[in-house]
Amino acid sequence: MKHSSIIAIMLILLFLSAGCSASRNTQTSKPEMTRCQEDLNAIPVVAASLRARTKQSGDEGALNGMEIALTLNWMVRSKADPERDLDDWCYTENSRENFEKLIAALKQNSLPPTVDFLAGESLDQQLQEEWLRSGNLIGNMTYAGLSVKKRSAQEFISALDKNEQALAPLWVKFERKQKYFRYPALKLGLDEQRQREVRAYLKQSGYVEVPATINSRDDYFSQPYCSALARGDVICANFISATFKSLLLDNTTKARAAARKIAGRDVKQIWSIGASQLTCDLLSELLQWCKAMGVRFIPLDEALSDPFYASEDVTNTANQIIWETRRAQSGTE
Repeated sequence: MKHSSIIAIMLILLFLSAGCSASRNTQTSKPEMTRCQEDLNAIPVVAASLRARTKQSGDEGALNGMEIALTLNWMVRSKADPERDLDDWCYTENSRENFEKLIAALKQNSLPPTVDFLAGESLDQQLQEEWLRSGNLIGNMTYAGLSVKKRSAQEFISALDKNEQALAPLWVKFERKQKYFRYPALKLGLDEQRQREVRAYLKQSGYVEVPATINSRDDYFSQPYCSALARGDVICANFISATFKSLLLDNTTKARAAARKIAGRDVKQIWSIGASQLTCDLLSELLQWCKAMGVRFIPLDEALSDPFYASEDVTNTANQIIWETRRAQSGTE
């Protein structure tokens, strides 16, 4: 299975680059598949992989022995709100059924406690209580999940505090052993003074800054996937999910190669994935696939104990692996 993910992605990308030339007998399905292809080709990571498909070597394809801490961003809510999410194809992802899919995927694959980074603006208190009761953990990602580069240091700190207050009722019921924080979109901006002020506050407040080295980029695939489901196009939805899975596994193998290039060794990786309809549907399968290829899923604290994360500028240090992975995927390395 060493090269299975690379082979799968090459087959998918070759299909996309060739287009959907349906025969006369299947012309009725051509508009749907044409739309599906256009949606996929509009995704930056797919377009980049198309350009680089002839450079895929697969030499770094083995996942055997990789150690990865899974983390989530956001969380589905228990009820859909069509008015609140009028422009969102995925508003129906907010359901108890999807929440239970996530819990089941983690339990069935025997994952250690998983940290979910939350923005209080979309907090579902009852579901988060159940998340904590199931043995999982939560972290702070500011109240509205806005990037630090869009605010002053003090505004960003205020948004962080506001989120802490929104999560406070949960700490009354569940003991918190560690205060986790993640920058929204893993971005700090270029203002070094602002970075220093925010980091000083995090340290003073006892937060552990949590970066990521594997960014699933499921946000790119989420809307096309939900759109296909909404119009009843199961073939397209399956095709989008297959493309996502192949690219994610390719991303994971390249993240391992990137870590070896940067650190000179294997690094305990931190995988960031959003809670969405796409990931609720696929998470169990993804975890099973990774474990079958030799991945060991570890607690977040164990991953953070890797000396690679000892830098004060830990998010940008970890982002080096993400940036190197993207260069490899686009064929610009």
